[in-house]
Amino acid sequence: TAPHRATPRSYPLLQIESMAQNYERCFRRLKEQRSLESSVSICYLLRALPASLCVLVFMLIAGPGHAAEPGKVTVGAYVTKVQDVSFRDNRYTIDFYLWFRWKAEGPLADFKPLDTFELINGRIDTRGSVVEKKIGNESYATVRVSATMAENWDLKKFPFDSHRLYVNIEDAALFSSDMVYVADTNNSRLGDEIDMGGWSVSNFEAKVLPKVYKSNYGDTSLPTDSLSEYSRFSMGMDMTRTSFGSAWKLLTTVLAATAVAFVAFMVKPTDLDPRFGLGVGALFAVAASAFVASSAVPDSGVMTAADQVHMIAIGFIFTSVLQSALALKLEVSGQVERATRFDHMCLLIFPLLFFGSSGWIIYRAMH
Repeated sequence: TAPHRATPRSYPLLQIESMAQNYERCFRRLKEQRSLESSVSICYLLRALPASLCVLVFMLIAGPGHAAEPGKVTVGAYVTKVQDVSFRDNRYTIDFYLWFRWKAEGPLADFKPLDTFELINGRIDTRGSVVEKKIGNESYATVRVSATMAENWDLKKFPFDSHRLYVNIEDAALFSSDMVYVADTNNSRLGDEIDMGGWSVSNFEAKVLPKVYKSNYGDTSLPTDSLSEYSRFSMGMDMTRTSFGSAWKLLTTVLAATAVAFVAFMVKPTDLDPRFGLGVGALFAVAASAFVASSAVPDSGVMTAADQVHMIAIGFIFTSVLQSALALKLEVSGQVERATRFDHMCLLIFPLLFFGSSGWIIYRAMH
């Protein structure tokens, strides 16, 4: 049957009190109204009484006070590896031990957690090191899992980004009305041998929360608007960069190429080849650097911090080429001093504006 949320225990008593108040009002009418109206009220009361009693008896029998409590299963995890992080493919791999402890009684009499648990946001690649035994009056089962996890990375701050990873586990056979997980927070943790090049994993957290799906999963015996509620075990961890060496390697080209474009302000406008060649060459270098940066992330509409720096650089380089054309026009028209002052002013303003705006973008991404 479809799972449902427990009704408060006081609900039947409130219904009884409401019915008593309705009957009291009816009898008060009998005394005050005429005989015809009294007869009508009596007929109404007699017709409504059986149905009301049936509803009351059903509520008392099927009330939450008689509902079976869901079985509790203690679940925990020990993470040993996090590797193969791929931003472009929206995935990473993880290796962890997962264990369950429960009392085999009631709805958990035939419970086989290793057969029915599933990863909600990933795919199990291999299972191993299975252990099943009794510990006192509790059943115990553990398994080592290697899985590929799907992750929608938040890359707005790339390449100065950090991420929160989650592994979500549910039982595919039992609703939360039959079984609920209890997080083994005392024994769940990260392994001390996790080694990720350029990354560190910390702030591990294990918790349990309910998950409601608005579907009857095609079961035509249930209403189409049925809700299916499951107990979810979720473990989360922070993945942060240990250094920004890769970030600076990615951005060095765009910063250096743009600086080279500004060197053109030191060349006479009439020297066409070096004056315009520096800007055009810098533009191609920044375009190549932008291609390398975009190849590291998936195709999406998100503008990363690296994309913002590259777009600003392209804009400044294009503006510097326009400035060279204006300076050339001034010098050709005989306004040599004015063209020289124009170059000196741009030689000061352009680097300040470009490196200031790029530095602000990088600062926001790092913080």
